[in-house]
Amino acid sequence: MDKFNTRHLGFLFLAAAIVSMKTYPNVFTNNGGRDSWIAVIIASAIIFVYFVAVLKLCKRTNTYDMVKIYRAAVGEKLGNFLLGLFALTLFLTMVESAAVEASSMHTNMLLETPVWFFLLLFVFPAAYTAGRDLVGIVTVTVIGISLIIFAGTSLAFLTSKYKESYLLFPVFQNGVNKGFLLSILQILGLYGSVTIVFPYLTEIKSKKHLLRDSIISILFIIQMQIVSITGVLMSFDVERVNNIPYPKLLQTQLVSHFRFMEAGEVYVMLQIVGGWYIRYVVAFYALIKVLSALNIRHKYHILIITCLTGVAAYFAGNNLFRLFKLLDAYTYICFVNLLVIPAIIFMIFAKKSQMVKSEG
Repeated sequence: MDKFNTRHLGFLFLAAAIVSMKTYPNVFTNNGGRDSWIAVIIASAIIFVYFVAVLKLCKRTNTYDMVKIYRAAVGEKLGNFLLGLFALTLFLTMVESAAVEASSMHTNMLLETPVWFFLLLFVFPAAYTAGRDLVGIVTVTVIGISLIIFAGTSLAFLTSKYKESYLLFPVFQNGVNKGFLLSILQILGLYGSVTIVFPYLTEIKSKKHLLRDSIISILFIIQMQIVSITGVLMSFDVERVNNIPYPKLLQTQLVSHFRFMEAGEVYVMLQIVGGWYIRYVVAFYALIKVLSALNIRHKYHILIITCLTGVAAYFAGNNLFRLFKLLDAYTYICFVNLLVIPAIIFMIFAKKSQMVKSEG
């Protein structure tokens, strides 16, 4: 795709990293409590430094191919194994996307519609989109994210009068405890979704403004997450947030004008359904690229992956309690496979590149 540029990449970062933390924040608020908004700020600062450091390394070494970086850093066999873990996390991300979308719609909107029905209307249309070329992926992402940003901005104004800032305080009532630290790790795991987009870096022809446009994108993501978590905590007390499966969907039900105009659910449905759809498609295309680099191909690979995802998503999403236990574990898996391992790999690669340069 000759016209795929760094501005398009920014939309892919938004698609990958926004929706998880906004949809089920109680996964980490159960650990962080009322101080979860502070944990989000701390995690945001860490992910910003991490993100900029990785992109600067790629620029300094003029290497943007994730597969080459993994193999050059730790060798082909270990590199392929770690890429396999990355691919597995991409698959889990697809399962998460499908399961949460179906579960949230079933739980909050259409209780009598079964989860499997939502999954059928989700995974197969998404497979069609992911099976197209990069032009289709980017087009759907840009349009979808633009509408989601509009919906999010509108909701921020519509729900502002229902928010009470005193619910954010007192801070550190119980000190900096284990739960607060675990919440930071979980938030970092959810932020780690930005690495889903790393396989797309090789598709960009001109990388002149990559760092600038990516920083703008990550800063936009950070402000959205901070506004989202503070908004939820200011709408409900933290004890209530911890007991609501999808607080954003309930928060919008407060919106009412003239006692009959209630459009909050429309905005949040656009955010939830559209956001998860785009995240699923972006992860699917990245998975196809990684599997192709590992020489794992099949004539019907898209159909096979789609069916496996649908079955796994039904198993996860058909029971709300099981789903949230799995989501809790998923945050830690992402922290390791999408942040810790890539960080180690990139540091090793930077060291080896520096040694080769000094020897040359």
